Amino acid sequence: MLVDDHASRAQLVEEHLKAAGFEVLSIISSATGLLYQIEQHRPDVVLIDLQSPDRDVLESLAIVNRHSPTAMVMFAQQDDPDYIRQAVAAGISTYLMEGINPAKVKPVIDVAMAQFRSFQGLRDELSSARTQLEDRTVIEKAKGLLMLQKRISENEAHQLLTRLAMDNNQRLRDIAQTVVATLSTLEIRK
Repeated sequence: MLVDDHASRAQLVEEHLKAAGFEVLSIISSATGLLYQIEQHRPDVVLIDLQSPDRDVLESLAIVNRHSPTAMVMFAQQDDPDYIRQAVAAGISTYLMEGINPAKVKPVIDVAMAQFRSFQGLRDELSSARTQLEDRTVIEKAKGLLMLQKRISENEAHQLLTRLAMDNNQRLRDIAQTVVATLSTLEIRK
């Protein structure tokens, strides 16, 4: 997808992209409706070359980055370090402080896609680690409550949770959450 407010340049870039084997799904002349366009077309990469991209553009890109992460390249004239930080935080994979050069756009896309994939891999690993930590925390809390309530060892509490999970065909974390909710309620009533 190409976002370019200069029609003749956009046409030239499109020609170079097609010659390099890319399919241009959409060309839009402003960031207005960008979220909708990205949602409709689901591009692999978004190239943005606007005369003066404002903070609203970055806000839209941040929403895209949260809900439909996509590789994004921004060509801009702004060398404001704060703006660059905000652009990267909004999900810009590659930020170039020069106008889009149709003849050199393919390597820029290749770099942006590689950076995006690398960042997505890290993001997925972080999400997985957080989930594992949350699982471990609730399981440990459930074991602790079972140990107190039933006066059993940690190993016995773990075995009890595991057996409950298997008997009910549920994940260990889900059983642990139920145990925590149930035993916490009993503790409050005492």
